[in-house]
Amino acid sequence: MAAIMQDKVLNIPSGLSFADTLARHIYTQTGGDPLKLSEYLILLPSRRSCRTVREAFLRLSEGKPIILPNMRPLGEADAEELSILTAGTDTDEALAIPPAISPLRRQLILARTIMKLYDQIMPTGQRPRFDQATLLAAELGRFLDQVQTENISFDKLEDLVPEEFANHWQITLDFLKILTENWPDILEAYGVIDPAERRNRLLEAQAEYWIKNPPQTPVIAAGTIASIPAARDLLKTVHSLPQGQIVIPGLDQHLDEEAWGILTEDHPQYFLRALLHHLDIERTAVHDLQPAQDEGLKHKGMLWSEVMRPAETTEHWRSLNDSDIHADAVKNITRIDCKTAQDEADTIALILREALEDQTKTAAVITADRNLALRIMHAMGRWGISIDDSAGTSLHLTRTGSWALHIAQMIADNFAPIPLLTALRHPLSVFGLDKPHAILNDIEIKLLRGVQGAYGLTSLRQRIDQLEHIHADASAYISALEEATKPLTSMIEGDKHAEHSFSAFLKA
Repeated sequence: MAAIMQDKVLNIPSGLSFADTLARHIYTQTGGDPLKLSEYLILLPSRRSCRTVREAFLRLSEGKPIILPNMRPLGEADAEELSILTAGTDTDEALAIPPAISPLRRQLILARTIMKLYDQIMPTGQRPRFDQATLLAAELGRFLDQVQTENISFDKLEDLVPEEFANHWQITLDFLKILTENWPDILEAYGVIDPAERRNRLLEAQAEYWIKNPPQTPVIAAGTIASIPAARDLLKTVHSLPQGQIVIPGLDQHLDEEAWGILTEDHPQYFLRALLHHLDIERTAVHDLQPAQDEGLKHKGMLWSEVMRPAETTEHWRSLNDSDIHADAVKNITRIDCKTAQDEADTIALILREALEDQTKTAAVITADRNLALRIMHAMGRWGISIDDSAGTSLHLTRTGSWALHIAQMIADNFAPIPLLTALRHPLSVFGLDKPHAILNDIEIKLLRGVQGAYGLTSLRQRIDQLEHIHADASAYISALEEATKPLTSMIEGDKHAEHSFSAFLKA
């Protein structure tokens, strides 16, 4: 087991499968003993990465029964997981950490607080509508997460801006009093804390426990770039453990020292450099876990190192020659120019489908463009192929979520024709009736098309009574719609100053 600790920090080069390389490395250290794997604790960036590494172990075992290592998400650990490791120790008190407030609940509470305090903090400003307040609340929440992630205090806010900008800054400071003065009391009243603070506390509690009780079994932190200060502290603790090891992804060993020293936060290697600095380790001291056997991978690494070179040092490109950028660097790389975004999505979908027809191939799409990702998934859906989207599915894109939004929009617009039809054409809008869409067709053609007049269900019913040739169940349909929406319309049309919880709106 000691052989695993010869290098405390290892790198898996870009171009290699991180999960398969990591699994093979750990499996080799056990000498192929399937029971030894259970002694390992592997810290990974997320729950999804835990599933990916678990599948890599299963592929490696070729179907043989093994006891998998204990794999835990570094950034999503919860108090229950930590308490299993620290039960019965003097750190139990540190693990009595309040639950995190949900992002949606925080946004709604902040929005309500903004509305309540706006006249005090911005006496000369125009009071925002609630929808504007929710947008402000979302920005405040993101700002709060950033401050807490970086472990920064609000104490120095007043001295942050030069004197000549002090008057304008004072307006911002007055607004931020929602966070500096009111928000802590609100959290205490609800018995919760912010998600970023809770994550920091959990990571700090784990680091504190391992410092006092260093495990004698292997602990490997793998795949994380530790962009969070609390995570870097935990990785430093792992590095100090007798059987601790850190495996980082895709460290650039080709970039010259001048460029390496001036990396900024927008560079993909910045946080790896920050981690190595925090561990007091030189980049040259980090060895590859499995050196790339394919020369093409090395050449590609050199190419992308130059492509991502900081702008301040791009004059080095002038001195590049053919030996620096080998022809193999662009081997198997294809550039396709598409006229439209849909053409791009269709092209990628065809490439994915072609890969599926070859049992020896796998394929993945990596893009920050969510619209492109959705277009690709829809294109694949035409062939009945479902794609596992790592970003998940937004609520408004689900059948239930879209239906709820259409219903809310219909009522907000007082049953105007377009939102009315949009909501009622949804497959979930049946209102307990048999074949409601046949009735709706008649209502649309005879009552809504080209008809001028007042909106609302009362107006619709009056027009139904005036027509001789309309579906016999049209009036019953409108009555069923009115009955189904009465709880929500009553809530909206009632006391304008009454406060209703979000769950109450959902139930209505």
